[in-house]
Amino acid sequence: MTEKRSFHLDLVFLKKHIALILFLVLLVVNIFATNNFLSWITFNNFFKQVTRICLVSLGMSLVIATGGIDISVGSAMALGAVLAALGIVHQSPLLIVLSIVLVVAFGCLAGVAVSKLAILPMVVTLALRYAMRGMAKGISGAANVTYTAPRLTAFFTKPVFGHIPVHFFILIAAVAIVYIIVNKMKLGSRIEAYGNNPVAARNCGINTVKIVVFCYAITAALSWAAGMLEAGVVSSAHPSTIGTDMEIDAIAAALIGGTPIDGGYPNIVGTTCGAFVLQLITMMCNMNNVSYPVTLMLKACIILAALYFHGIGKRSR
Repeated sequence: MTEKRSFHLDLVFLKKHIALILFLVLLVVNIFATNNFLSWITFNNFFKQVTRICLVSLGMSLVIATGGIDISVGSAMALGAVLAALGIVHQSPLLIVLSIVLVVAFGCLAGVAVSKLAILPMVVTLALRYAMRGMAKGISGAANVTYTAPRLTAFFTKPVFGHIPVHFFILIAAVAIVYIIVNKMKLGSRIEAYGNNPVAARNCGINTVKIVVFCYAITAALSWAAGMLEAGVVSSAHPSTIGTDMEIDAIAAALIGGTPIDGGYPNIVGTTCGAFVLQLITMMCNMNNVSYPVTLMLKACIILAALYFHGIGKRSR
């Protein structure tokens, strides 16, 4: 009996930390197998790329914790970045403010449609995906919006203290804020309660509509921030390329990190490590001249393996 309980506790520990373990294993493999991996250039490139994925993944983990999904995050990135870029071009702070307000409004709309109108999250966010991408192309004439803002560009590209990318600090701040919301505030326990059993949560007096709307709205806000990061590095925003396939990486990071696909506890640290795993695979393949199709297949294998591992306990019941 004691041995069985010990095995159960070990399994729970492994499930909670599988993404971190995967990341550490990949890190060690790259240190010994990839030339010039241990360098500031690698460190800079890693955080410049992974921060965007991580921001969107943090929001996605909240949405998935409610039993939903949001496939409009890439389009939210594009719409926000294009509107903000146009605001910079025309020197209009109003357009920049409008960019985040509009994106968050679409997030709230998704939350209301899911919680109040009982429309499937996939259907709602699919519609918003096309709507926001279409708006981004419409207001930009389907062309790349390039702007000149030396101070803003320097903020995104110039390392802090001469070595550390600003993306690193943005990532730390975002993870800390979402972690506090989930683990140190009542809101986090209510999200988990709703994800585990929406009916019971409603009967306990939890305002489930507000919970769902909040999760979709915060995901939209984080997607806007990710879009600004992507546009800020290159001083331009292309409505067709910004945020492309971002929803796939975000969903994968959340699931690898241990957030249950059918709702429950949003594992914020696990999601962050899941994003690190996906980006590390991409960098590893690029630095070892592995083709992009092989990179995708490797990602798919790791995602399937992680999902299989997370489902072990459920299958044995």
